[in-house]
Amino acid sequence: MRNIFVVLFYFTCFTIFAQNTLHPLHDKKVSGFSSIRNIKIEDQNGRLITDSIERKTYFEKKQQNIDFDTKISNRLSLAQTAVQMCSNSGFEEYETVSGVNVLKDFMFTEGFVQNPIQCKSVTETANQNIRQFDPNNNNLMVSTIPSNFLDEYIGNINAFDQYSLKVNYKSSNYNMGLVQAKRFKTNNETTLKFNYKAILQSITESGHNNEQPYFKARVLNKNGVVVSEFCLIGDPTNCIFTQAPNLEGGSIVLYTKNWQSGILDISSIPNNEEFTVEFMATRCGLMGHFGYAYIDDICLLHSTENSQGSIELDPLYKICPSMPISVCGNYTLPNSGGISATVTSITMKVYDNTNTVIYTTSTPLSLDLVNHKFCFNLEAANLVNVTTGNYNVGVTINYGITQTNCNGTSFASATDDDANPGWDISFMNCSSTCNFTLQTGNLELCDTNHNGKEFFNLTNANTLIAGIQPGLTFSYFTTLNHATNDTNAIANFLNYESTSTTIFVRASKDATCFKIIAIQLIVKNPTATISGILNVCSGSTTLTASPGSSYLWSNGATTQNTVVNAIGTYTVTVTDATGCVANGSVTIIANQVAVQPTIQVTQPTCFVSTGTIAITSPASEYSYDGGSTWTTNATMSNLAIGSYSIKIKTASGCISYNTSINIIPYLSSFPSYSSVNPTSCGGFGSITITTSAAAYSFDDGVTWTSNNTATNLPLGTYLIRTKDQFGCISNFNSVTFYSEFLPAPIYIANQPYCSNLGSIAITSSADQYSFDGGTTWQTSNTLSNLTAGSYIIKIKNAQGCTSPNVYVYLNNLENSYPQYTLTPAGCGTYASIAITTLGDLYSFDGGINWTTNPFITNLISNTSYSLVVKKGISCKSLTNTAYVYSAYLTIPPANDYQTTECDNLNDGSENIDLTIYNTNLIPNSTNYRFTYYNSLLGAENNTVSSQITNISSCNLNNSNNTVYVRVTNPATSCYKVAELKFNFIASPIINMLDAYPLCVNKNVIIDAGTGFYTYSWSTTETSQTISINQPGNYWVDVTENNNPLICTSRKNFNVFLSNPATINKITTQDWTNDENVITVYATGLGNYEYSIDGINYQDSNVFNDLNNGSYTVYVHDKNECGTVNDEVYLLMYPKFFTPNGDGFNDTWKIKLSYFEPGLKIKIIDRYEKFIKELQYNDSGWNGTMNGLELPSDDYWFVVTRADGKEHRGHFTLKR
Repeated sequence: MRNIFVVLFYFTCFTIFAQNTLHPLHDKKVSGFSSIRNIKIEDQNGRLITDSIERKTYFEKKQQNIDFDTKISNRLSLAQTAVQMCSNSGFEEYETVSGVNVLKDFMFTEGFVQNPIQCKSVTETANQNIRQFDPNNNNLMVSTIPSNFLDEYIGNINAFDQYSLKVNYKSSNYNMGLVQAKRFKTNNETTLKFNYKAILQSITESGHNNEQPYFKARVLNKNGVVVSEFCLIGDPTNCIFTQAPNLEGGSIVLYTKNWQSGILDISSIPNNEEFTVEFMATRCGLMGHFGYAYIDDICLLHSTENSQGSIELDPLYKICPSMPISVCGNYTLPNSGGISATVTSITMKVYDNTNTVIYTTSTPLSLDLVNHKFCFNLEAANLVNVTTGNYNVGVTINYGITQTNCNGTSFASATDDDANPGWDISFMNCSSTCNFTLQTGNLELCDTNHNGKEFFNLTNANTLIAGIQPGLTFSYFTTLNHATNDTNAIANFLNYESTSTTIFVRASKDATCFKIIAIQLIVKNPTATISGILNVCSGSTTLTASPGSSYLWSNGATTQNTVVNAIGTYTVTVTDATGCVANGSVTIIANQVAVQPTIQVTQPTCFVSTGTIAITSPASEYSYDGGSTWTTNATMSNLAIGSYSIKIKTASGCISYNTSINIIPYLSSFPSYSSVNPTSCGGFGSITITTSAAAYSFDDGVTWTSNNTATNLPLGTYLIRTKDQFGCISNFNSVTFYSEFLPAPIYIANQPYCSNLGSIAITSSADQYSFDGGTTWQTSNTLSNLTAGSYIIKIKNAQGCTSPNVYVYLNNLENSYPQYTLTPAGCGTYASIAITTLGDLYSFDGGINWTTNPFITNLISNTSYSLVVKKGISCKSLTNTAYVYSAYLTIPPANDYQTTECDNLNDGSENIDLTIYNTNLIPNSTNYRFTYYNSLLGAENNTVSSQITNISSCNLNNSNNTVYVRVTNPATSCYKVAELKFNFIASPIINMLDAYPLCVNKNVIIDAGTGFYTYSWSTTETSQTISINQPGNYWVDVTENNNPLICTSRKNFNVFLSNPATINKITTQDWTNDENVITVYATGLGNYEYSIDGINYQDSNVFNDLNNGSYTVYVHDKNECGTVNDEVYLLMYPKFFTPNGDGFNDTWKIKLSYFEPGLKIKIIDRYEKFIKELQYNDSGWNGTMNGLELPSDDYWFVVTRADGKEHRGHFTLKR
């Protein structure tokens, strides 16, 4: 279970593969500027300094300032000693070194970072002490400052306790100040926290690309590897910043008004292992624009503003769970500068034991936006294997913002990639015979010797995880893999020495019934810190220990806070809830300087012309003139406009440093606003003043309106003001709609040389041209008679739209170095040099040989070239040296390849293993790396979205048959894209049945069809036809020769037995004229059909609606294995007979009875008197009884069949 903190996108981080080094100028001679001659520099107004004489003067002045800085710095050669992570976290504790009070446990260095500097990190060791605050030494690269320090832009910084830390300052002589602290953690801490405020200029000119001031914090492990970092640059579209109303050096100033939370991830660093914390703040890379920062209270966050969001899964530890599973967790929302985040999505992913995502959903079952909780439902159908599978779960949260006008603000996503150590969900050994349960737990011990380790009896975990379940044995492992395979078990489990870690317990019933669960071994080594103002000049101060359950101070106090009134060392012992003990100490050193006073200032208003200063800090006396006079009055009213120097004096005689307070003429606050910029040349924008007021002005107070929004505003600058109900007018705030919709101008610069003036010609077409950044304009595109210096060119069209600024640097040729462009050698390319400084002649060997061609090509590596430019007869530039380090690299000799493949299933597509064609694309293919893409552009640009991932089974067809293969040499990273093209042809089509009948004791001939190249039967025969006499499953492979490609198809078929039917029984339903029924019952191996005429057959074995009479029943095998038949008779009787001797109907009998042996017929009269019994083959009854003729009447009969069935009826005898 991990919290992964991520940073706002405005924390622009860069990976630097070759770390930069700070270059302090005091380590160099000013006369030897060769190492910095190509560095762009600016004066304090942001103007580039290009003339060599001006540059020399600039660096000499810098050197003087740096030498002064060196004098007042306490430089040490000793390396820092690592201390506990939160030691002196509030910057309150000092020690005396050579008579100077310096901050304990922190050091700094300063210097110059090579351009471009933006967000670059440096590899440097801090070797200077950080001095305690002294207003007389206020131009230090790093210093402590009072917690109520008044910043020029923020005002009172409102830091914590007595001191805060300031890195860099507004008019610094170096471009970077770097603070380092060597630390180690002791109690399994995962984050290092701190509070910060940053003041950064933002420069929009193109000359400052990657040169912006920045504030950066990072953590490096003991090997100097960065484990966590973030970087902050100023962006005026980022709403977390407050913008100062006035420009500095032509550029805006941005600051974070409120304290921000900084969080760095140190979870990868073990306890008691040294690491380094770094804070750095820089000027811009050209030195003309400033950046600095304040830092306070490491380890203790005061700010509710946090630019880092997080998400955390609740531990699962689900072993053989019932489905569904509820996967829940919580999250935090980042917010900063009044900008709040919203949840745009939470996505859950499930990973199998190969770490492959098998299920993804962004639809939680519940999402609690108030308590910041979420739950997903995981169904059995979402998991591939709920019988033996193992799974982990991860979640990612994505944020949006509530404000719609903050296009520079965005919060990055946060991820928790695992719910708990080991498998989150396990179905290992979930049978009914292996049904015991486990739960996770922790074993905790206090670190008695503070070395980060303790000895654990691992058997104490048995009842913790399993309770009382008989028949279990336990073994312990350091990895899940070892636990699963039952290898490398921990042998000394009764006395196992360990740091805080995760181990895996295998509980077993037998060799095949076991379960595994992770538990935590926690070595607790809490630390105690003491915060508070370490100064007793006011008579006493309150010291506060870090939270615990009980406390014991060296002065006998037993509460978290204690009041002390003397210098010296104070210690505290803090015991936590589990009985672990930590000790902390601070030293209050002798100090005759009182704590800087807290001051409340009431400035003049539009009704009151004077101000008031109220000192709220306790003191015995107060001074408002820097100590010249003193008073016991803590409040001074009716103060005229001017500057006042505030000091306090305590009862013990300690006097504070000066605090300068200015009473200024009334100007109300600057109105806040939001604006919508024009989106095109000639477009319009709008401004909304968000500060509530009675009236609003958008033209510096010339006109007023009650509407706080102005629309349809053309390009330009607008000075906005507000007026309250009393008529008091605010200060103005400046809103500029930038009109830079034109492309940057192209130009030709002709450098001045040897008393000859230079010129600039803008070659881009425009209506007007400016050479001073838009201050003045002209219709000519050329400015001549120019001396050395920097010029800012712009162009403007007829609509008033302009281009961005482009800096042009003119240097006296004789005092400057030729500018050049070095095109490095690379893949298939030799290096070349182009001298961009215009001249008449050019030399690449220091002036030995000259040419009119400013280009030199086909350069080899590890060679230097001395570049000189000549104008006129003898005016030469200084010599610049260009170094060619790069070498020509061979592009992989890959070739396109086209092949024809069989469409094996004849379904229009084929799954192709692309890797088997690598050898066709390039010789020695094992020396290269291959990536596959579905477009040429994707392959050239290495676009992930175009990359083919299923390379071993890539589905292609004749309309999508081309793959673009990026063949890369790993040693050089050179690549070539080769086209791999496929043509698919149909495989043979075999027209055969799926099954063939085989008549019993006979053969069947199977024919695969004519026209195939080869035949191969499962019987090993190779002819077109084969004879088969046994049932079973068979196959045949046939091929077609497409020369040279041979395509193969296989037909699987079955041979089954069949035979003639056996008629087992025929049943009838007769005794009607035409509604009789015959049912035939037959058995056999075949598929049978039935007929009563041998011609027309039916599948049914029942014949309905038949006339009485005789029938032949036929049963035919549909597989043509034979037909059988049998006869059947449908009986009927005459309804009357006339025994009158005329030869017609003289006797009565059952029709067709002759064909049914065993049939007996009894004839009775209506009174059931027996008259006559006939056999099946008798000729019939003649109407007599005992020789006497019976009268005409109805007579009854009973027919008894051989199977015992009877049929009764009656007939009429007529005389």
